[in-house]
Amino acid sequence: MIRIENLHMTFRTKQGQVHAVKGIHVNIKLGQFYTLLGPSGCGKTTTLRCVAGLEEPDRGEIIIGDECVFSSTLGVAVPSYDRNIGMVFQSYAIWPHMTVFENVAFPLNQMRPRLTLPEIRERVLKVLNLVKMDALEARPAPFLSGGQQQRLALARALVAEPKVLLLDEPLSNLDAKLREEMRIEIQELVKRLNITSLYVTHDQVEALSMSDVVAVMGEGKIIQEGSPIEIYQTPDDQFVGSFIGLTNLLVGRVVSVSCDDNGLGQVETEVGMLGCQLPGGIGVKDPVGVMIRPEDVVLCSKENLPKQNLVEGQVEKMMFLGEALDCRVAVQHVQIRVKLHPYVRLSRGDKVLLELPPERCKVIRGQVQGLGEGRDGEGEVTRRAG
Repeated sequence: MIRIENLHMTFRTKQGQVHAVKGIHVNIKLGQFYTLLGPSGCGKTTTLRCVAGLEEPDRGEIIIGDECVFSSTLGVAVPSYDRNIGMVFQSYAIWPHMTVFENVAFPLNQMRPRLTLPEIRERVLKVLNLVKMDALEARPAPFLSGGQQQRLALARALVAEPKVLLLDEPLSNLDAKLREEMRIEIQELVKRLNITSLYVTHDQVEALSMSDVVAVMGEGKIIQEGSPIEIYQTPDDQFVGSFIGLTNLLVGRVVSVSCDDNGLGQVETEVGMLGCQLPGGIGVKDPVGVMIRPEDVVLCSKENLPKQNLVEGQVEKMMFLGEALDCRVAVQHVQIRVKLHPYVRLSRGDKVLLELPPERCKVIRGQVQGLGEGRDGEGEVTRRAG
């Protein structure tokens, strides 16, 4: 439904040229919810604006449905208003001097051939009903709450019945509780309408909870693409693993490679020898990183100890988060972050035994910066999306 081929975009600034998008390829299927996820400056919004026709790329191709809307080779550049898209901006871009009805009707008043007034009213009321705002059609836009403004922006994007919906961080201005509610509403709405959606965000929770496919971007490139489960559980490299969620990352070197089908091998790490899941092509003595999520680390009792991947440490920090107990455990010279059930009773200074389950220890190739390198004064080991 949306195909992007070898897209490049360069901005010219006073400091010189900025290569914002570096030859990315994207293929979004009909009805798919596809998210570009990454930190600020990674090129995700620039890519979205190129699809919308708000920026003209240096080279590449963009195809929406069966129509080529941009091609540097063919000299095609279809203007934004002829691309049959709906877009929800981060700022919502709502007209403050108009009512709810007038804001939603605005795109229909610009259509050619022109619609009749009864046709416009029918379409507007239909889409307002979809976003649960049919009782607010006469309300002036400035008198809407944040959530209502977001729904209004969504209704305006949908009223012209576009082939494609583009959303540029539409929830970033909402508070946490409302953001959670709107994630569910947007996901259910686009699925019910079977609209192909391209979503841009830096928020990992939005990407993981709403998407069919997530593409993690960094420095103008797509680093990894896959389902939310694949991106979270089997990251390809350190950047993806550390950007998506929290993770413990240990520097290691492969000691042995399994010959059976379980894919387990032995890796010497900063906290000792660990049995780990090894990807294909890894050999003995190869430098690697070992990643394990805080929620995958298991607190053990002395009566039920695992045969491998057992480490001993001391609780240095604890934070009660309501749904979890977030602990930092010093193991030798590094800290391991652990998420435990909130009813677990621990105190700072307690000695604990931790299991790092072999099937949860994911190995990434190459030299990495782990727990013993580049840490702050307190030995911070986990990294959060931001």
